[in-house]
Amino acid sequence: MTVRIGLIGAGVMGADHARTIASGVGGAELTAVHDKDIDRARSVARSCGDARVVETADELIADPKIDAVLVSSPDETHASLAVACIGAGKPALVEKPLASTPDDCRAVISAEMKGGPPAYPGRLHAPV
Repeated sequence: MTVRIGLIGAGVMGADHARTIASGVGGAELTAVHDKDIDRARSVARSCGDARVVETADELIADPKIDAVLVSSPDETHASLAVACIGAGKPALVEKPLASTPDDCRAVISAEMKGGPPAYPGRLHAPV
């Protein structure tokens, strides 16, 4: 089984994650890349195989051909993107920090806890 990963944020860290997925993670495939700088997204996608470029983060998260999302966008976007991934039922690896404020961190945790039974390994099982 191959896990199809979508990358949001193709800056320094995102590009590094993309290369790692493309070259060194068995069973994982970089499927799509989104960045507000579309040329940067194209460059990372091209350098990492056959990943396609997606115009918006929401489109990437909603894509049924994406199994999991790696969020490596600017810090202030992490919480809202994590909550969107949770809402879509997709596992997400969120680059640190999880959020810019404690309230935003709590919002992510709350969304995860309300998400129903664990859908994937590592999902939170009890209130924090």
